[in-house]
Amino acid sequence: MTKIQRKSSGESYLPEKNYHILFERTLLLLFVFLSVNTLKAEKLEYFFDRTIVFDPKIPTPEQFLGYEIGTRITEHHRINAYLEKLAEVSERAKIVEAGRTHEQRAIKILIVSSPANISKLETVRQERQKARTGETVRTPLIVFLGYSVHGNETSGAEASLLSAYYLVAAQNDFVQKQLDGGIYFIDPVRNPDGQERFASWINSNAGVNTVNSSPFDREHNEGWPRGRGNHYWFDLNRDWVNIVHPESQARVALYQDWLPHVQADHHEMGAGSTFFFEPTDPNGNESRFVPQSTYRLNGKFAVNYANALDKIGAFYYTKESYDNKNPNFGSTYPDYNGGVGILFEQGSSRGIQQTTDNGLLTFAYTLRNQLISSLATVDAANENRDALFDLQKEFFTAGLKNGKAFIVGDPHDAGRLNKFVNLLLAHHLDVYENDREVTAGGFRFEKGKSYIIPAGQPNSALVQIIFDDKKDYDDAGKLGYGAGFSVAYSSGLPYAVLTNPAKGARVESPRQSVAAPLQKSNYAYLIDYRDSRSQRLLFRLLEKDILVKSAFQPFSVSTAGGVKDFTYGTLLVPVHNQSVASGELFKLLQELGEQEGVSIDAVSTGYSVRGVDLGSSAFRRINRPNVLLVTGGDISSTEAGEVWHLFDRKLGYPLVRVESGSFGRVPLHEFNRIVLVSGSYSFLTPQALQALRSWISAGGTLVTVNSAGRWALSSLLRSSDEAKSSENSDGARTAFGRRLPTSIFDTRINLKHPLAFGLTSEILPVIKENFPFIPIADDSLNLISRYAETPLLNGYLNPADKKNFSRFTPIKVRSSGAGNIVIFDEDPLFRGIWDATERTFINAILLGDRIGGAQNARGI
Repeated sequence: MTKIQRKSSGESYLPEKNYHILFERTLLLLFVFLSVNTLKAEKLEYFFDRTIVFDPKIPTPEQFLGYEIGTRITEHHRINAYLEKLAEVSERAKIVEAGRTHEQRAIKILIVSSPANISKLETVRQERQKARTGETVRTPLIVFLGYSVHGNETSGAEASLLSAYYLVAAQNDFVQKQLDGGIYFIDPVRNPDGQERFASWINSNAGVNTVNSSPFDREHNEGWPRGRGNHYWFDLNRDWVNIVHPESQARVALYQDWLPHVQADHHEMGAGSTFFFEPTDPNGNESRFVPQSTYRLNGKFAVNYANALDKIGAFYYTKESYDNKNPNFGSTYPDYNGGVGILFEQGSSRGIQQTTDNGLLTFAYTLRNQLISSLATVDAANENRDALFDLQKEFFTAGLKNGKAFIVGDPHDAGRLNKFVNLLLAHHLDVYENDREVTAGGFRFEKGKSYIIPAGQPNSALVQIIFDDKKDYDDAGKLGYGAGFSVAYSSGLPYAVLTNPAKGARVESPRQSVAAPLQKSNYAYLIDYRDSRSQRLLFRLLEKDILVKSAFQPFSVSTAGGVKDFTYGTLLVPVHNQSVASGELFKLLQELGEQEGVSIDAVSTGYSVRGVDLGSSAFRRINRPNVLLVTGGDISSTEAGEVWHLFDRKLGYPLVRVESGSFGRVPLHEFNRIVLVSGSYSFLTPQALQALRSWISAGGTLVTVNSAGRWALSSLLRSSDEAKSSENSDGARTAFGRRLPTSIFDTRINLKHPLAFGLTSEILPVIKENFPFIPIADDSLNLISRYAETPLLNGYLNPADKKNFSRFTPIKVRSSGAGNIVIFDEDPLFRGIWDATERTFINAILLGDRIGGAQNARGI
């Protein structure tokens, strides 16, 4: 046994013969340390140039997450956690929450710059607003790096981890200079709900000990509804102007707060493709409202991308495809706001790795390309700093002298009008009150119930594309891109063009509807159904089993506010024969009216001044809808999501979503409405088809949308005259199923028909992506709606097809026994923004069993 001698305080106590053991252990620990750090360096060198020096105090994504980047899909919450860690340990970074998703996931943005810039972010933000005045404000460059707006295109989201690490940890002098001269916003996942859904699919289907590269493997083939869309399965890359969803609302607010010079938009495409970056195809893909300087900068940035990708041996292509006109994309919205938007598309491994025609495609490889192009964006922005500032000055001053203006209004539908005005305000557009009576474009615009939007304002480009009426986007016909971009048409509101009009006060804050005080009645209450907010109120009443009737004839009656005229669709709520006492009914109506901003009229008599009395059979009870929506399988998740979103978010009313494979086991008698959207219905057995026919004959209402209507005509109604006419029509034979460039068409709808109740104009713009297929047949005098003689409003239509539109109708009701089939030839809920056609769909749900055959439409 070795004796240990005591020494003075603070000295070591080790036997002399054990020093070599300590030395060997020290060498071993040093070897392990160097091996681990060399391995780490080698992993980083796959993604970064070897000359980049990183701050060892900043954790790499792998150190923080516990696995090598590219070996699994990092969930959104873990991405947020890593960005929060960077902000915690570095003075270069600050984390902000821009908003929340439908599923309440936090939309976290990492802002990276020099500590000096980080300390004065609010001052810079305020200075950025001066750019709208045309003033050249020499703030730091503002660069937005946005990733994965489609949730299953996750190489971008994964690359955002490395982009953030690079900007926070890189110590090279040129990086320090870029941080001094710019502020970089890393938006890691633009669709958190969809990304989490996709991450769960891949991580739960990928092997633990093996990697499966077969494109046929379950890992690479997501189950319905897939991760592309958000919580309601919407495509968020079609929502930048529409701002239907909280994710888009948050990002547009952030964008308008900072007016970035550059926004990168990182996507994925099919596994067989390589890598795309702008310029897009210059033939027909450049907006006439966007300065050419924007597109020239795309070309300059492309040099940086090519050089960076050439350096790592990555293949790519440019100038061949993609649309650069539609303002709803993340890569084009900046073009309409004085910035440079850049689209990136990476061939997707749709998992950890996949065999393709180009060889084995790994997730690590795809995210490296996204990373390299992200860093090249930072380089290119700094190299073109002066040109970017010059572009913003040019953009915000170019349209100031434009004398054109647009007037929009509706004297009866304040809800829809306020919604449209608030959309314009969200994009920081100038809107003014109309303070006089104006007649223009065949419409009368009332003082106080209409607004003026001048094209001559800082963001003239966005105003003009929102009110776009171009009808000769012939390039769209050749290239197959969308061509109808008018959000004004989607509102369905009457609008007209004016020249240098007088304007009232500028609208400074969002419009809100306020209900007039409700007087108590012991007889009945009336609700003007023309206000679109009344729909939600009606569903609230039906859910509480309140008796409500709809007026199928106009009338005038004395109310607490005097004699008023009421039109088709007016809601009648009797006080008697209700399931609640009169006082409780009054309290309920008062509460709902205030919540929805809907004015309700109290009446004390059923005797009309003109038209039908309130006891007339022209008032028909609205039955409570029990709605079933078929989902799953080969059904369109986008269209099914639009229906779900309508009921859940807009109407606040439940519906039942049934997977297609379970439809045959559903007791149909428990429902009185079934909705079918586009997709394949081959899953329906002959027995299931017959059960559906019997359900309709017994009084059910089937509502079909888009291609589901074609299926109904050809399969469900195979023996009907409509089906035969559709099959035999010359126009149908040549155009059946043919797609059109997304365009907007003019239709005329019969305001006396229940499907049109609540609409305030017979002019009903509709969106179309397919050739019409519902033939007019022999009931031309009983049409619900028809295409106008000159049908195209905005977009493209082959001149040879113009005459064929007169043979078809956009909406058809087919009675069968005691029930009805309502057929829409397109999607009336398109992207959640088509408010007027949405009303026809809601009416089909509410009044589908009260249609009782087509109404006389001689006036349309």
